[in-house]
Amino acid sequence: MDDPGEGSGPPTDAGRGFAPSLEADAGSPVPDARWRPATVRRRLLRRRAVLAAVVVLLLAAGAAAAFKLLYEPRVNAPVPSTLRLPTTNPGSPDFDKALGTWQHIGTRTRDPEPLTITQLYPPRFVINGSSYVRTAASVTKNCQLAVYGTQLQAALQAGQCSQVVRASYLSGDGATMGTIGVANLISAAAASKAGKVTGSQQLIAPLSSHRGATSKLGSGTGVVLAEIKGHYLILMWVEFADLKPPSTPAATQRLDQFAADMLTGSANIDLSTRMLTGHGSVGG
Repeated sequence: MDDPGEGSGPPTDAGRGFAPSLEADAGSPVPDARWRPATVRRRLLRRRAVLAAVVVLLLAAGAAAAFKLLYEPRVNAPVPSTLRLPTTNPGSPDFDKALGTWQHIGTRTRDPEPLTITQLYPPRFVINGSSYVRTAASVTKNCQLAVYGTQLQAALQAGQCSQVVRASYLSGDGATMGTIGVANLISAAAASKAGKVTGSQQLIAPLSSHRGATSKLGSGTGVVLAEIKGHYLILMWVEFADLKPPSTPAATQRLDQFAADMLTGSANIDLSTRMLTGHGSVGG
C-alpha cells in the first residue's frame, strides 16, 4: 500500500511536491545531464552524462566497460557506524550464506512488503556535520510516470515494477539539491537489466517542490547516478541550487558527495534493514 498522506494518489498523480511540467513521458524534455565512464569507488558509483554528439562517442568507446563496473555486486552501500545496523560481511553471523549476496532482498517474492515514504526518507538527517532536509516526496504504482526515457520506462515495465518512491533533499546550506528514487522490481536480475539502460536520456524524473530552491529541480545541469541493491534500482539526480553546471572536478565531487550522503542517510537504511532482517525499518 502506498503511504497515506505523503505523495499518495492515483497513478496519474506523481504525488506531493511534483510539478506537472516534470511529468515523465516520451515527449517530455529531459534535464541537461552529464555522463562520464562509470567508475567503482569505495563509497558510490558515479555516472555523468553529456548530451549531443559527445554522448555517442563516450558510449561507443566505454559502454561495455562501464556497465561491467556498474553491475559489479556490492552487498551494501555505506551506512554510518552510528546507525549500528547488522554487518553484511559474509563472514558475519548476521549473514546467511544460504540466501546469497542479496540475502532477503534478492527477489520481491522473498521481500513482499511495499516501500513507504516514511521508511525510506526521513524529514531531515545529519551526516558528518552536514544537514539534509526533505522538501518533497512521492510514491506511485505507475512507474513510468517517475522516470524519463522510453527505454527505462520499458525496462521497468518488463521488470514488473510495482512502485517508485521518490524524495528530494536540499543541503543545509541551500547550495545543493537532488532527487532520489527507488524502483521496486521483481528480482535483482530485473533491477540490473533496467539499470543498464540508465544514462543521459534515461533517468529519474527530478521531483520538484511547490516552493523554495527545489521548486527548480531539473532546470539546471545535473549529475545522474545509479545503484543496484537487490531487486531495487536506486536512481539519483543531483545539481546545484543556483542551477550552474559543475565546471571543475571539485564541483563534481561536491555533487557526488551530496548523492552519497543522500543515499546513506535515507533509503539505504531501510533497504539494508530489509536485506538483513526480511522486514522494513520501523515507521512505515
